[in-house]
Amino acid sequence: MYLYGTISDVVELTPSVRLYEIKLYERISASPGQFLMLWVPRIGEIPLSIANLEDRGLWLIIAKKGRVTTFIHENFDRGTRVFLRGPLGRGFSVKKEFRKCLLVAGGYGLAPLYFLARQLKDCGITCDALLGFKSVREMFFVDEFKGVCTNVYVSTDDGSYGFKGLVTDLLDTSVTLEAYDAVYTSGKELMMLEVVNRCSRRGIRVEASLERLIKCGVGICGLCSLDPLGLRVCKDGPIFTGEVLLKLRDFGRYWRDEHGRKKSIEER
Repeated sequence: MYLYGTISDVVELTPSVRLYEIKLYERISASPGQFLMLWVPRIGEIPLSIANLEDRGLWLIIAKKGRVTTFIHENFDRGTRVFLRGPLGRGFSVKKEFRKCLLVAGGYGLAPLYFLARQLKDCGITCDALLGFKSVREMFFVDEFKGVCTNVYVSTDDGSYGFKGLVTDLLDTSVTLEAYDAVYTSGKELMMLEVVNRCSRRGIRVEASLERLIKCGVGICGLCSLDPLGLRVCKDGPIFTGEVLLKLRDFGRYWRDEHGRKKSIEER
């Protein structure tokens, strides 16, 4: 069963990333970290993290990467009707006893963390954010994070804005991990592996949002399964705790293509 909505605005965030604001025909409930399947008739269907949801207003951040996203960038505009399935999957966990949390995001992987930051603020939990981009040209949503986080630190690979280096370098220069009750991360998997390893060594709770090829979205096709536990990203995730992630041989190493064959994570 599909949800229906109409695109109310399109904002170009970078040359390859756009924000699509959608007015849904009916209200839905979702947790930060959950995703929706967006169906484009005769083209395909893709999973997208929810960047924000308020009343019937939905935000989706879409990077131009493959066949479906390219079609969306070239053909979807204000007034376009969209077809969605979901929300699907397991979102981030937020505990009442949390007082201070850290968000670590790379590039357009920041989408679910912005939705989470808004929820944390609504719950009276303060949060800081580390945002990493390739360059100032690829940077976006910094002001939005500043509106809901106490401190926002930015890194760029080329030093064109903020700290020169990787977003994981900010863990050494800008924050003290032990000051946080929980750490949440989303973005490139090798980056998240580093965050999970650092938090786990210090006994800090950490959760990460995994990205895999998702076809069915409900745990049937198996293309997003993770060895050796047999977990499915679409149903058991996409959010996993660091404790679970470090038991997976696939985390930071492999993903599956449309035929179920394992590929190096560096090929994504």
